[in-house]
Amino acid sequence: MEPHLIITDIDGTLAVDHQHVSPRTVAALNRAMDAGSRFFVATGRMYALAKIMADQVGPRAGVIGSNGAVYDFAGKRVHHLLGEEALRAVNAVTESHGLTAFYFSDETVYYTKTPPTFVEDALRVFEPSGLTVEVQAVGSIDNLLRHVGEITNGIVISPRDAFGLKRSMSELDASGLLHLSASNSDNMELIPKGVDKSTAITELQKLSGIPPERTIVFGDGMNDRGMLRKAGISVAMGNAVPAVKEIARYQTASNTEDGIALFLERYFDWKQD
Repeated sequence: MEPHLIITDIDGTLAVDHQHVSPRTVAALNRAMDAGSRFFVATGRMYALAKIMADQVGPRAGVIGSNGAVYDFAGKRVHHLLGEEALRAVNAVTESHGLTAFYFSDETVYYTKTPPTFVEDALRVFEPSGLTVEVQAVGSIDNLLRHVGEITNGIVISPRDAFGLKRSMSELDASGLLHLSASNSDNMELIPKGVDKSTAITELQKLSGIPPERTIVFGDGMNDRGMLRKAGISVAMGNAVPAVKEIARYQTASNTEDGIALFLERYFDWKQD
């Protein structure tokens, strides 16, 4: 088969429970890489959390982390940063609505305002066992800006204040300083202006020489729509939200039913041993 570029979201797509990839899916992805294809996870997670999931597939698996703000290619790591203006705007808007923003570098989480316990617990769901992510309370925007050269993206999680989240998203969107997305109704993802998962995929298509018609993308959430549109072979998981199923060319089984493996086995017409 000709080499393909295979991209999968993690939560609700590659992972069965936010932390593990099934053996059948691991086997299918490695079979594709054995045949010359390239594989990347694509996620809103910070690089360190994305890498530990990619490593479950194997050492050849690449990472598109921070919603496209950081990715691997040919042994190098490419970064896009939120920047000072965006960080100041996010800090001001979220504080005015009593919300906490978490800001990510490749390996560290920063925040200025101590979050409620239930918000921190929601963030910890994505931390795999065996990996402790460094979390730093910096206390002020000035201290946060000392890390401006490393912060790629962020997230606001608000499971108990939908109105405050909606207002914050509206005000930040009007600022034009950054790109906003959401992987769930209770969060707002903070991404550098002009960047999303699709940006990284476009860059990887150029770098690898693999065209859109041989790009396979799997996704389930609203923040996957951009990258699905960049793929000639776009696949919605069975558990995907309706808006994702509407734009995907194909559908497969859910993340808990080996949907990725099932699609690859059928698409490449692999014979079972």
